[in-house]
Amino acid sequence: MPQSIHKHAQAPGPSTPEALDAFARELDAIRGAAMAQRGAEDARYIVRLLWVIRGLEAAGRLVLLLAAIFWAVGWAAGWASGWTLAPAPWLAVLAGTVLLGLSKCLQNMEFGHNVMHGQYEWMNDPRFEGKSHEWDSACAKEDWRDFHNHMHHHYTNVAGVDRDFGYGMLRLSADTPWEPRHLIQAPYAALVALLFEWAIAIHNLEFERLRTDRTATQARIQALWPRARAKMAMQLRRDFLAWPLLAGALGALAFALRSGLDATDLGTAAPTAQAATQPAVLAFGAAFLAMLAGNALAGVIRNLWTFVVIFCGHFTDGVHLFPADAVATEHRGHWYLRQILGSSNLRGGWLFHVMTGNLSHQIEHHLFPDLPARRYAEVAPAVRAVCLRHGVPYNSGSLTWQFFTVVRRIVRHSFPGGEHLLTPLPRAG
Repeated sequence: MPQSIHKHAQAPGPSTPEALDAFARELDAIRGAAMAQRGAEDARYIVRLLWVIRGLEAAGRLVLLLAAIFWAVGWAAGWASGWTLAPAPWLAVLAGTVLLGLSKCLQNMEFGHNVMHGQYEWMNDPRFEGKSHEWDSACAKEDWRDFHNHMHHHYTNVAGVDRDFGYGMLRLSADTPWEPRHLIQAPYAALVALLFEWAIAIHNLEFERLRTDRTATQARIQALWPRARAKMAMQLRRDFLAWPLLAGALGALAFALRSGLDATDLGTAAPTAQAATQPAVLAFGAAFLAMLAGNALAGVIRNLWTFVVIFCGHFTDGVHLFPADAVATEHRGHWYLRQILGSSNLRGGWLFHVMTGNLSHQIEHHLFPDLPARRYAEVAPAVRAVCLRHGVPYNSGSLTWQFFTVVRRIVRHSFPGGEHLLTPLPRAG
C-alpha cells in the first residue's frame, strides 16, 4: 500500500507570515460576505426543515404503531385459534422504520448539529437556540458543545488535544504507539458504528484515560456522569419504553375489542376469562416488541449514517495531524490551514448534502461553523479557489472512495507501523 509520510515535513500551503495573513484575509472575506447574506431565505429553510422532520417522525411512529397493533392482533388471534398466524406486515414495519430513521438522520445532522453550532441564533427564535436545543440523541447537549463545538473545532487534529481524532479508541496513524488491543479495532469500529449515538454519549467521560491518569479521570467521570446518565435515560425511556408500552397497550386493547372482551373480562380471575386474557397478554407483548424493534432499527439507521459521514469527513487519505505546541503561537492563517488539512469533503447532489447535514462540505463547516450549513455549497467554489491559489490541498471525493480509505486506514493501523500524519505548521514569524 503506498504511503504518504508527512512526519517532519512542513504543512503544504502558505509558509510565511505574510502569505498566511493573505490566506486568512481571503477566507475572512468569504465568510463575511456569506454571513451578510443570511436572512429570510435561511429562516424559511430551517422552519420548513423542522416541520419536515416532525412530519417524518409522526408518520414513522404512526405507521409503526399501526403495524405493531395489526401484527399483535393477528398473532394473538392465531394463538387463540391454534397458531393459524396472520402474515406479519413487514412492509409497513419497514416503511415506518425507514421514515423514523430518516427523521432521526435529519434531526441529528441538518438540524440538531447545525442549530447547536449557533447557526440560526440570529433569528431570536427559541426553537433554534443553540444552547437550549434538546436534540434527538443520547448525548447531552452540554457535553456536545464542550467536546465538539469547543475542543474539536478549536483544536482540530491537534495530537493529544482533539480527542475526536479516533475518538480515543482507534489508532489511525503511526504517530500513535501500537498496542496489542489495536488488533481488534476494526470489529470494534463496526460495533461502534451500530451504537454510535451511545458511544458519543459517553465520549466526554474520557474512559480511555483511566489507564494513564486514573485519579483525574475518575473525578471527571464522577462530575459528568449524572448529566450523561440523565440524557441517556431520557432517550431510553422514549424510544425503548414509552412508545413500546403504548403500542403494547393499544395492541391488547385492539385484540380485546376484536374478541368482544371488556375491561371486566381482562381483570377477572375466572377460568374462562383467564383463557380469553392470555391472547390479549400475547398481543401486548407482540406489539411491544414490534414497536421496540422498529425504534431500535431506526436508531441503527441514524447511527450507521452519522458514523459514515463523520468518519469520511475526518479520517480519509490526505488528512494531517499537528503537534500540540503549534497551537500556542498560531495566527488566524494557521487556524484556517489546520481546518482545511484536517477535513475531507464528499461529492453529491442537493439531497445528499441535506441528508449529511451539509457535513459533506466538512472543509467549509470547519472554516465557518456558525454559517448556516445550507450556504456551504455556495461558498465551496470560492474556498477551493483560495486553496488552489495558496497551494493548499482541497480533499474531496465520492462517498464510496472516501469511506474505502477510512476502512483501509482503520484496518492498516490495527497492526504495527502505518502512515505518519504529524505535520508541523509554518512559523508564525
